Amino acid sequence: MKNTAIKLIFWLNYVLLILYMSWHTNEGQTGIESTIPLLISSLMLIDITYISSCNIRENKVISLFCGLLALDSWYVLLSFEGDMIENFVFIALSPIIWYVSIRFILMFLFQGSGYKFRKTTNVIMLITCIGSLIGVGISDRAFACLYGLQFLINWLCFLFVVIYHWKRIAFALKSERKCILFSVGIITIAFLVYYFATMNLHNHLSNFGIYLPVLMFCMSVHGIVLKGHNSYPLSTVFNKSQTALIICSSLVTIGLIVLLTGGSNKDLFIAVNTLFSFIYICNIILGLNLKQGGSKIIKESKYNEALQQLKKEELLKTEFANFLHDDVLQDLLSVKNMVTKAHRPDIQDIIIETLDNLNTHIREQMQDYHPVILKNLTAKENYQNLIESISQSFPQRNILVSFDCTNDLFLVEPYNVLIYRLLKELLSNVFKHSNGNRAWVMLTQENSIIELSVSDDGNAVPDIIIAADKEKHKGIASITEQVNKMDGSIIISENTPHGICIQITMPMKGDASYQYFVS
Repeated sequence: MKNTAIKLIFWLNYVLLILYMSWHTNEGQTGIESTIPLLISSLMLIDITYISSCNIRENKVISLFCGLLALDSWYVLLSFEGDMIENFVFIALSPIIWYVSIRFILMFLFQGSGYKFRKTTNVIMLITCIGSLIGVGISDRAFACLYGLQFLINWLCFLFVVIYHWKRIAFALKSERKCILFSVGIITIAFLVYYFATMNLHNHLSNFGIYLPVLMFCMSVHGIVLKGHNSYPLSTVFNKSQTALIICSSLVTIGLIVLLTGGSNKDLFIAVNTLFSFIYICNIILGLNLKQGGSKIIKESKYNEALQQLKKEELLKTEFANFLHDDVLQDLLSVKNMVTKAHRPDIQDIIIETLDNLNTHIREQMQDYHPVILKNLTAKENYQNLIESISQSFPQRNILVSFDCTNDLFLVEPYNVLIYRLLKELLSNVFKHSNGNRAWVMLTQENSIIELSVSDDGNAVPDIIIAADKEKHKGIASITEQVNKMDGSIIISENTPHGICIQITMPMKGDASYQYFVS
């Protein structure tokens, strides 16, 4: 529902912009001076319609990008206005856009995950933004001073975070270098066209740098959408060809109506934006119906596939709720019932034992659902602690585990958590099912390729494991599914002289990993 509310806000903003265009945009102006701001703003609004409709996983990076586009849409229209009220709003938008821009860049570089000093930098940037907005109401000089201070502090905060987390930033930039370089090329061409087409316009380059965050990362955001679920609710009704035909025929019809009625360019843009706002609200309503299961549509689409993935996550939440009810709540009720007899030593021992078991069980479940990767430890140390924890969980098994991993191993989120889960499942299987006495774990990451190998010296045969019933051996089946989704591969082979070896190989891609972040 939260994602639906955000989309409704974007749609309401779209409607308000259409009303603003109809009421006052460049009133009395004709020609290119009236067309340019309408064209740029319309492109941004149409882009919001597409990106937001495809954001089924409620990715905060994509939502914030849409918010930035919405702010820039107003900024473009107001930059060509000369009235006092419009000029006041235009000036007030500048500090807000800078604040949102820096937050978006940081969120993009860290792929929506947490990082040290995030809250501190956000608070500092918010305070400077509020200060600049206060300066707008005082005087031009006060605003210029406070806005300049905001600009300086925001970039200092940004540089500090980038330098402090330079490894993570370097990986993100390396992963997105193609998209960013492509964006730079497109921007350069588009800027030159815009510059020469608007040379005679007043303020045509006013605060142009404020659009850079949108321009620089535009292709990357679209890449996330395309590589993820490049689909929208209406794709469950119409395929791409049908959708394109409907939109093109609607645009042609709108163009003919405006032409025959003697409408201006302004009327054409208003009509086109009205069409896309209607498409947007249809996507929102249909998407809500599909999520609630109220639609009878059964047509296969990527949107439906994404919905199925979300339903799996809901099943996981249900499983967690059942754990709380069946295991945690029952033990708590037992302790509560024994409290009245807590003066008896034997009852005290039972209460202490029950609470200790409950504490251990909860911690184990917490690690299963959301592994804790300690930031003050290296990746190798975290995985070493995991191996020791698994060994302690099976005191009846005396298996010696050898762990081979470099001290400077670096895994970007969420690959560090994924490898954590895979290693835990595979090594736990060794302790549960292997009749051997040794196990070997090897973990490497070179040239953005992760390799995880877990082997033992038991008597298991690879062919039996490969041909095993997936319903009875859900662990291997689940691992295979996760690895395949991340474009990886899993090989089950014999270990010399006996035993099995399970080797997992997967690419560590910053751009592809976005689709697995649940905000």
